[in-house]
Amino acid sequence: MPRPGVFFSHLPAPGAGLSARADVALFAGLLARREAPVPEALLALLEEAGWAGAGPFARGPAAVEALLDCPVPVESWDAFDALFDWRGRTASPGDARPVPSPMGLAVRSFFAQGGRKAWIVRTGDPLPVVVPGEDAAAHRLVRRRRLSLAAIDELTAEFAPLLPGFEGIGMPVSAQDPGTWRGAAHLLGIDEAAMLLLPDLPELCAGPPAPAAVIPAPPPPPEAFRPCGPLVSEEAATPAPLPLEAPRLDADGFATWARALRHALALAEAPGGAHHRRDAILVASLPRPAPGAGDPLAPLEVLAAVEPIGDGTSALSESWLGSRRLQLAYPWVATPGAASGPEGLEGAEGIAAGLIARSALALGAHRSAAGREALQASRLSPELGSGELARGLAPGAAGGADWAGDRLTLLARGTSGFKLVSDATAAVAREGRAGGVSRLIGVIERAARELGHDHLFEPSGEALWAETRAALGSLMERLREAGAFAGAPAWTVRCGRETMTQADLDQGRVIAEVTFRAAQPIQQVTVSLALSRAREGLV
Repeated sequence: MPRPGVFFSHLPAPGAGLSARADVALFAGLLARREAPVPEALLALLEEAGWAGAGPFARGPAAVEALLDCPVPVESWDAFDALFDWRGRTASPGDARPVPSPMGLAVRSFFAQGGRKAWIVRTGDPLPVVVPGEDAAAHRLVRRRRLSLAAIDELTAEFAPLLPGFEGIGMPVSAQDPGTWRGAAHLLGIDEAAMLLLPDLPELCAGPPAPAAVIPAPPPPPEAFRPCGPLVSEEAATPAPLPLEAPRLDADGFATWARALRHALALAEAPGGAHHRRDAILVASLPRPAPGAGDPLAPLEVLAAVEPIGDGTSALSESWLGSRRLQLAYPWVATPGAASGPEGLEGAEGIAAGLIARSALALGAHRSAAGREALQASRLSPELGSGELARGLAPGAAGGADWAGDRLTLLARGTSGFKLVSDATAAVAREGRAGGVSRLIGVIERAARELGHDHLFEPSGEALWAETRAALGSLMERLREAGAFAGAPAWTVRCGRETMTQADLDQGRVIAEVTFRAAQPIQQVTVSLALSRAREGLV
């Protein structure tokens, strides 16, 4: 008999050909390490990948033991929890109350929603939520140092940069040099990762948290006789939220946040080199605005008003965040894991990534994840009603939007709980807004790169070109059979003298051209009802 929260799914046997997996996520951020030693199997994996041992870019023994800036694969929440103390944060120095870290909450929600594999890049211990006596300038400085500065010491193994090279600080990243890969830049070396998440980003861009509004306690239940049982304290059963607000950004914070996301997208683009990760999607939480920074019930209008460098260019423009490789999840969510944190809330990116992974595994990467129920969600902040969901954005430099879910990945209340009501990217171009279409492009790009790696040292010629056409054609046909394409012809693959110049042939470059017509999912249905009174009497 089915039970709530328990899912049974049939996993088909892996077939031959190119991989189409699009559910693996890479998390980078601040996280406490448990005292348990690194398991031998994980240590062997790190040595094989070059992050431990005696390789040219291997981390020192202290950093390896702390799993600092070392990509760690985990395939379950239990595997993650055994290595990392996701509640190893403090409310303030000297306060012993455990507080969940944004990174730990995002990974927890990812697995709770159906994710099956994640890569974890720990960049250091989480900072206290608040430091008494610390002014706003010092608070921002300490947190923004974690974005781009490094303090890796053989004895202390303190922290690594989340976004190396951000704002021109620290060592820039080279796609060809793994020794420069720090934090989010590890995406360049993890080919199977289809999503990148940076859960600490809103907090690292925010100012000091304000006291949270006091919510009056509900009246106690009426007295009644009950069977005797073990006593459980209310405090242990339901931890009280930290009486501080979850991150809210002012104009300066939003500008920094937008520049940080653009830098993360640029890291994946890896300009100046052939190796890039333009197939991966950045999934991020859209922060709530601080008082005076906009209406939290109109998130698109808040984003459109952000000017990352103060030159009048909107953050939603194509040169900033209007990319098909970015999904912004909103609003913030109350979950059991976040109950003892600020306001009892967490960002929505872990939930969104988990729902996307669940949909990709069950139906295919090209299918929309909209309609999936968000498990363990008990409250949204703010909760968007039908009127707020219908608020779009007028056409202009920022690209416009028909409704809020046209460019945001939104959670809202459904008939049986909270659901993902849109699965959209922030793209300016309408053809790139459907999340499933963007993931489909990523699947094809990852398959092409995998094929290129397998045939890197083979001589370029008719035999290799034919093999390339056959391999890519097989993938495209499987995608067509799964319903990823529309129209006829649904796809074409070309690889031969017609796709390469003589200079390409002389230098051994192989260029394949893939064209297809993606099946666009229905993002919104509008039903218009005309009601009128029935006439009285006879005609």
